[in-house]
Amino acid sequence: MVRVLVITICVVLDVWLLHQIWVEEKHLRTKSEKLLWTIGILLTHAIASAVYIFLDTTKDNNNENTENNL
Repeated sequence: MVRVLVITICVVLDVWLLHQIWVEEKHLRTKSEKLLWTIGILLTHAIASAVYIFLDTTKDNNNENTENNL
C-alpha cells in the first residue's frame, strides 16, 4: 500500500512540474530547454522509483528469510 501511495505522489508531482514547464513558465524561451527539463524530470523519477522498489523488495526478502530461519 505504501508503494502505491509513493508512486502516486511522484506521478502527481511529475505532472505538476511538467505543467509548470510547458504551460506556466514563460521565461523558458526554447523548446529544447523545455525538453531538457522534461527529460531530466522523467529520468529522475524513473531512477528514484527503481531505487525505491529495489530497496523495498530487498528489505522484504531479507525479512522473509529471517522469519523462515526462526
